[in-house]
Parts: sequence; C-alpha cells; structure tokens
Amino acid sequence: MAESRAPNDMKFDSSKPPASEPPYTTTEKEWLKQHWGDEFHFLQAYGLNIYKEEDREEGRSIARAIILGEGVDQEDDDDDDAESENSFLADLESDPMSHLADRFFDEAQLDWIKENYRHSANFLLSYGFKPFDDEDCKQGVKVCRSLMAS
Repeated sequence: MAESRAPNDMKFDSSKPPASEPPYTTTEKEWLKQHWGDEFHFLQAYGLNIYKEEDREEGRSIARAIILGEGVDQEDDDDDDAESENSFLADLESDPMSHLADRFFDEAQLDWIKENYRHSANFLLSYGFKPFDDEDCKQGVKVCRSLMAS
C-alpha cells in the first residue's frame, strides 16, 4: 500500500500551483498567443514539457523574462537606430533565417525590401528563391534591382 500512496502523493503535489511562479496573467496569455500560438508551442521551443509542472513553471519564468525585456526595449525606442535594431532582433527571434541573405543586398536594396517585404527572406521566398542558397540570393538581387528600377 505504501507504493500506491507515493504516486498519489506525487500526483497531488505536482498538481499544486507552484508558489514561485503564479499562473499566467491575461496579458501574458495574450503575449503567448501572439508570439507562439499557445503555451504548448512556447514550452516545446525551449525543450520543456507541458505535462510537467516543473517545466511549466520554468516556462512561465522564461516568458516573464522575455516580456519584461521587451517592455524595456520598447521604452528605449526613441532613436531610429534602436528601433531598427529592435525590428531586426524581433525578425530574428520570430524567424532565424529572416536576415540570412542580407549580405547580398546593398543598403538601398535592404531599405526597399524592408519597406515592401519586411526582410530579405520574405522577399526571396516570395519569388521562389531560398535565402540559404547563394545562387538564389544572387538571382534575388537581380530581381530586386529590376523592381526598384521600375
């Protein structure tokens, strides 16, 4: 009987909300939905399991640190360089390949791409090019030049 109590006790203990990380607030849930779709996908991205309360607690801690960091960054967006850097970092965070092909384009082309496609990967993908393929990137530069000229 002692064996059957131990799992029940563990199950009971793991179902308690952790004292150090309270449940998500409505704002935090909205942030998760906007950036990750849901808590499951967020935890999965960090190698955490939604069925383990310790992992969920760690996930809440990570999410709150990220949200807090974004709040600080948003306050510091006074100059154009900071805004551009934050945009760049946000693109990288949401899609690590977003700026992979930037090295092929000059500054004017990148400005045009940012205005029309947000980042170089979107531009290349919209024309069927792969941002990780050097030859596709070179073809993308030619397309960009012709679009800018017209």
